[in-house]
Amino acid sequence: MTAETKPTEPFLSVVKGDPSDEELAALVVVLSAAAGSSAPAGPAINDQWGAPTDLHRPSWGMPTSYLHGF
Repeated sequence: MTAETKPTEPFLSVVKGDPSDEELAALVVVLSAAAGSSAPAGPAINDQWGAPTDLHRPSWGMPTSYLHGF
């Protein structure tokens, strides 16, 4: 037998109970989604919002600089 004609083992099997077709379909969908896809993830987003180094940045002007700007 070649790999193309060789039977594969089932994705899942029911050991106990009598689930309906809808219940089996929902279970297959959930398990397939949990397995994820084989597509590579995109580049990681480098989010530096709220980084501790922001606390060490110098202030930009006097505190009253923006009070009379309008």
